[in-house]
Amino acid sequence: MYLTKIFNKLCLLDNLYPITSFLWRPSTTVMQNGYYSNFNLKNYMNYIRPFVHVKNDAKNKLFDFSVLSYNVLAQDLLEKNAFLYDWSNVKVLNWDFRKNLLLNEIKEINADIICFQEVQESHLNWFSYNLSNLGYNGVYKKRTHDHCDGCAIYYRNNKFILKEKVTVEYNQPGVNILDRHNVGIVLRLSPRHNDEASFVVSTTHILYNKKRHDVKLAQVHLLLAEIERVSYKGEKKVDDTNVPVYYPIILTGDFNLEPNTAVYDFLINGTLYYSNLQRPTLWSLNYQSTRPSMGNELIPKSLGITENSQHANILDLRKTNNHKRQTNDSLYSELYHSERKNNQVPTQSSDFKCGTGNIYHNFKFSSVYNNTSCSTYHDRWTIVDYIFYTNTDINLRTYMKLPNIAECQRIPAMPNRVCPSDHMPLFAIFNYLID
Repeated sequence: MYLTKIFNKLCLLDNLYPITSFLWRPSTTVMQNGYYSNFNLKNYMNYIRPFVHVKNDAKNKLFDFSVLSYNVLAQDLLEKNAFLYDWSNVKVLNWDFRKNLLLNEIKEINADIICFQEVQESHLNWFSYNLSNLGYNGVYKKRTHDHCDGCAIYYRNNKFILKEKVTVEYNQPGVNILDRHNVGIVLRLSPRHNDEASFVVSTTHILYNKKRHDVKLAQVHLLLAEIERVSYKGEKKVDDTNVPVYYPIILTGDFNLEPNTAVYDFLINGTLYYSNLQRPTLWSLNYQSTRPSMGNELIPKSLGITENSQHANILDLRKTNNHKRQTNDSLYSELYHSERKNNQVPTQSSDFKCGTGNIYHNFKFSSVYNNTSCSTYHDRWTIVDYIFYTNTDINLRTYMKLPNIAECQRIPAMPNRVCPSDHMPLFAIFNYLID
């Protein structure tokens, strides 16, 4: 194995294609690829990532907008975990090299809204300066505690008006399942020519730990509660029942979830019975399992989040105001936030269902990308990055394809001289049906 590692490193330094994969297993594509110098990676990436046009028959007045979601790989994280990038050429790991590739990608994709993960705080001035020159405004939220990076959303200033911005901190003091410092951002934007036609765009970077899917579920649960609050428009009567109405939602990010996981199913299906799943993996229990079950309580009732991913106090507030959205409803959240002032509205008494082992949300999300797509390499090629959207008033028009596993076999270790990150960018164009 030692000789193989040395040989592969020499290949990379000499621009040859390494004979093994990241885990030093023999590659089945070596004889096909030949020398790396004869392989035009840029042309290949363009070939396996074409734009796919989706047919839709919308006849209403349309507003088109595009969304880019991208984990750009914070340089400090790259250097702290250098062993993960052992097979990338040293030159392409340098931030001065990567940032130029990244800026070129941003210019070429030319998205109206950009959702970033792993934006290093010390690089924020570079991002803000260059994106401001391209006509973007932005919102940034660093991970809490002493972490170096965070999430950001940039939007075209000449196309959108920012109506509302919310940052979400998943770390809740005294709650073991929410003791990690990941964050999210939720914005409500309106087209400049029609500021009544709002929509919500959100991005997040969920915990990486492959075993702690219980934490991932709790983080998503909190994010959806904040998205529900921001996207809420009011209610309408359906068969004598009040049904909530929401602005369209675009939810992006690095979720560190594969499609065959319980948390992914929860996002897509809107429901999950977690009580009998294993803690902390959320795998199904079987007679051989020695792990405890999740039980009936995901998060404590003191956080004020219902099993339907809503703020209990805000539901009370809506009821007392004829189901109308209140501009100050954020004051009624029980969630801790390090930037929030202490002069909060006193907690309302609210009796809400909890501790049933079930969890729900009110959104019908679709995914731009299917389960065979790949966005990164986590011991194997897989997808953990997503663009989800609610298809009420929004249609998917076009998206940039992600490669499948077979197509990824010819891609050298990322970052490389074409790809500045260890994740691939996701891009989609949507039609907004405006009345």
